[in-house]
Amino acid sequence: SPPTTSPVNDIIDTSTPTTSPTVTPSLRPSSLPSSIPTLSQAPSREPTDRPSSSATPSQNPSNVPSMSPTLSFTPSAAPIQYSRPTRVDIRYIPWNELDPENQKIAMNLDYTNTTWNKYGANPIEESSWEDLTTEQTGNASLLGYDMKSWDCWINHYEGYRWIDMGQPFIQVLQWFTSLGWDIQSWTGKKEAPESDFKTWYELTSEERFSAAQLCYFRMTWNEVEVFSNGGFPIMKPDFRFDHWWKLDDEVREIAHESLKYSEITWNVLGLGAVEARDWMSLTPSEREAAESIGWNQATWDCWINHFRSYSWENLVFYGLDLDYQSLGWTDLSWDGTEDAPPSNDKTWNELNELEKQYARKLCYFEDNWDMVDITPNNGKFPHPKPKSRFAPWNELSDDEKEIAAESLQYSGKTWNSYGVAEIESKGWDELTPLQQSDAIRLGLYERTWDCFQNHYHSKRWISLEGEVRDAFRVLGWDENGWAANFRPPSYENKWGRLSEMEQTFANRICYFEDNWPGQAEEVKAENKTDASVAGDGVFDEDGTEVETGGNEEQDTSETGEKGNQIDSGSSESNTPSGTQEENSGSKWVSPAVPATLLMTAFGAWL
Repeated sequence: SPPTTSPVNDIIDTSTPTTSPTVTPSLRPSSLPSSIPTLSQAPSREPTDRPSSSATPSQNPSNVPSMSPTLSFTPSAAPIQYSRPTRVDIRYIPWNELDPENQKIAMNLDYTNTTWNKYGANPIEESSWEDLTTEQTGNASLLGYDMKSWDCWINHYEGYRWIDMGQPFIQVLQWFTSLGWDIQSWTGKKEAPESDFKTWYELTSEERFSAAQLCYFRMTWNEVEVFSNGGFPIMKPDFRFDHWWKLDDEVREIAHESLKYSEITWNVLGLGAVEARDWMSLTPSEREAAESIGWNQATWDCWINHFRSYSWENLVFYGLDLDYQSLGWTDLSWDGTEDAPPSNDKTWNELNELEKQYARKLCYFEDNWDMVDITPNNGKFPHPKPKSRFAPWNELSDDEKEIAAESLQYSGKTWNSYGVAEIESKGWDELTPLQQSDAIRLGLYERTWDCFQNHYHSKRWISLEGEVRDAFRVLGWDENGWAANFRPPSYENKWGRLSEMEQTFANRICYFEDNWPGQAEEVKAENKTDASVAGDGVFDEDGTEVETGGNEEQDTSETGEKGNQIDSGSSESNTPSGTQEENSGSKWVSPAVPATLLMTAFGAWL
């Protein structure tokens, strides 16, 4: 007969577990676990303190996570994050710059002068690390390579099977897929993707990023350098080097409204604030505007920004650091920790031919390296004359007056009297960033400020450029007088009393009749009014010229309030004894200027 089931109150309370599960549960759990786990088809209600030892997972997940991770002896399905191996820089040193020992090691890897300098030309580069002989891997190791760096920087994983490239320890399949490859094109069953036939800068930004992850950069992707006319890696966008008013109306409007160019910031190459930002730093609307007039990431970053806003790490990622290193830059000088290299202070003509070659690879040429002002300049000055600076105060717009009055601290009187304002005693580098910005808004920038406003007087004699220093010598300056701020007698002459040669050299430091210091001095000495000379009148606080009689003019000029008056001391204090009489002729030549210099300067003038 079947066993009789005991009533509940007959269940025996025991302190030890039974050897096998009972048909009915006990009233309360035993104090010791059973020797084998209880089989259950559903998860427990609460997580256990440690993972279960069951060989098979439960059919349904628990509602809350376990308190410690599950132990697993197989990798998860998620890929290991890819990390590009460090570049081995010795491979990019020209053959003739390698030391003999490294040349010998390279020859053991079947390199020659030709195949070393031409990337991809040596058949050994088609082999992965595992396909090299022991002797070859030994020589490659002496050059600094291991399996990861060789397979990426030399072989670019081309020796791998398609199915291998997705393995957890490789993880490069994603980059090849981005470039358009699949198993059929990789195995030669169909044509290679379109990206394989593009030059480096013809790749899209996404393709170029993927190629860089595979240890390519411009030289290794192209295998041979591809240059457009002029030796540049990208075709020169000629419209960028047309002056402002030569642009199509639509292009000029987009450049002004969307990219915030003005006539001065367009014409002075590299001056525009937008040019200090790389493509990805532009706003979406700015990128859209730039694209509408012909830019893309490659042309903008090279021709406009020259990769200057890239971090050093980004330069390395795209191989651009090699060109900048050839110009003397390092990671420390790039981030400002150390001084910039000497090449940074050279003009284009001062660069040697090798430096010019590397600069061209960064889309530089003479005009944009020297930040030339492409404003048409048919005048006698070295730089285009800034029109707004020599417009009378009452002809300025309200915005221009506000700009001039605030950070630059002009008044109508000091604006109309050239050389009087305190701000004009400062060189460009002495202005605050705000003052520089406001000066640019008024049509002045470093070269025109230092020439037309300051006339280089804030610079040290030794730092003056050769032609500038020669101009000052012709006008009577020398190094000692410059250091003592001792103004030569020629500055006491009215413009018309300067010789033709003196006028020519005065033009080279941006002096002309209206702003020549001696113009006001001569009027003061002769006590006469010449209303035809700009700046010789008297102005009230709003810059309006006031009619005055001869006596009034004399009184006004003595207080320093006359147009063109420069508060630099009296003529007696700045002139050696006897000079006044010697200087009374109309063709005065400073005795401090050697005859040989005058002959040289005169020859240059002719």
